[in-house]
Amino acid sequence: MSKPQRRQDESSTEQGPCSVAEPGRRLLFISHANPQDNAAASWFATQLTLMGYEVWCDLKNTHGGESEFWLKIQKKIENEAAKFIFILSNTSRDFERKKGVYKEVQAADNTRRGNFIIPLQIEKLTGGVPIIIGPGVYIDSENWAHGLRELHRRLVEDKVPKAGTPDLQRVLSWWPALHAPERLLSTEPSDLVSNIAPFKSLPASIHLLKVTADGNPLSGYDQLRQVFPPHPAHSAQGEYAVSFARAGDYVPLASGYDITDAAVLPTETFFEKGSEDAGIPAKTAQNVMTYLVASALENLLAGRGLSHKELRSSRRRIWFPAYGLVRGNKHNVAEPGRRKAPAWFVGSVSYRKKKYIWHFGVQPAVDLHTHKGVLLSPKAILTGPYRSDRGEKPFPIDHKKALKQLRWWNREWRTKTLAFLAWLAGDEDVIRISVGYQDIVLSAQTEIFESDLTYLEEDDDSLIKDILGWADA
Repeated sequence: MSKPQRRQDESSTEQGPCSVAEPGRRLLFISHANPQDNAAASWFATQLTLMGYEVWCDLKNTHGGESEFWLKIQKKIENEAAKFIFILSNTSRDFERKKGVYKEVQAADNTRRGNFIIPLQIEKLTGGVPIIIGPGVYIDSENWAHGLRELHRRLVEDKVPKAGTPDLQRVLSWWPALHAPERLLSTEPSDLVSNIAPFKSLPASIHLLKVTADGNPLSGYDQLRQVFPPHPAHSAQGEYAVSFARAGDYVPLASGYDITDAAVLPTETFFEKGSEDAGIPAKTAQNVMTYLVASALENLLAGRGLSHKELRSSRRRIWFPAYGLVRGNKHNVAEPGRRKAPAWFVGSVSYRKKKYIWHFGVQPAVDLHTHKGVLLSPKAILTGPYRSDRGEKPFPIDHKKALKQLRWWNREWRTKTLAFLAWLAGDEDVIRISVGYQDIVLSAQTEIFESDLTYLEEDDDSLIKDILGWADA
């Protein structure tokens, strides 16, 4: 909230001259459109209760049509409430449709207490704010966490007292996530599909290469990088270039230099012990091997025509297919125990009447220690519209609100990840990554783990609606 808005809130006389809560009043009455804004109401009610405030919020609307109920509501607003918190949305502002909300707001307005009504705007409004609310006198809470901070600041300034110990029973009745384990967990055993593609095999040998030019030995990163091409990858370690490729693999690619195999070590030995003769300790050897495998994998992904997004926080990239790279922008895959079904890699999504192109991508991470495989973190990449047939390239953009429109749940992410591996492998069982005369062999099937529990798969919206009985939401 900007400072000018805050001064308007504090000096407004439409609702009375005083903003401090009356002695003896501590109830926070939350008014909202039921069931459309139940998620926001339950979240704010839960957070405020856990802060120690006494909160009243009707989520189930079990007495919405009873006259006695409305009389109780009126008395609670007039006689007990310290603040009337109004969840302001496109639904709740429509008093013609939400007459119950209007009754509550009217009762609050009739109290004539200063700054008694605190509207919380939870979304961008497509129309005006009802005049009874007052123009501009609200907390912008499209970001709920920000709205909660502003609301708490207001409550502290207006000296609204807390109830003390949080009413946890009310929290349990309000926030459906606390009931999720009852709905989602079963004691039946199940198989859990992971995002770990294990290595079937790594190259058997590591080569320590020496390079000379006109009889002079070359060493160090700056000198050796001028000799070796980007692929097969190498790592400069003193006077040696460490690689899965042998000298003969580089000779046709680095004319004018004399490249020889100074030593050939078993990969497993090099990983566990390094090379004492070359002055390479075990930890450095493990880092070198991780780099060599990751570089080979990235070379494969680039060779398959995938686009990528650079990550600012690390050297890793997110790889994704541009429109038209994969035939039909989809690939068929069969999950364990299921029939083959298409998984889409590219599509479109709209946000506020603007069209974006989404792409499924993966962020690979090589793990040679614990999982001994490649961990594929699934990602969604957003770009503006482009034409691949005209040679246009996708340029990733960051737009979190537009990405939220995808609403993918676990199964969607998992299916796309499995389909991506299947496409990369050409529907074979393994993915072969060439490193000179040797290969890295990666499984095209992710690891499956046994679990003593079964997690039933439901999307968040369906779960919350069902738990709270929001059949018409």
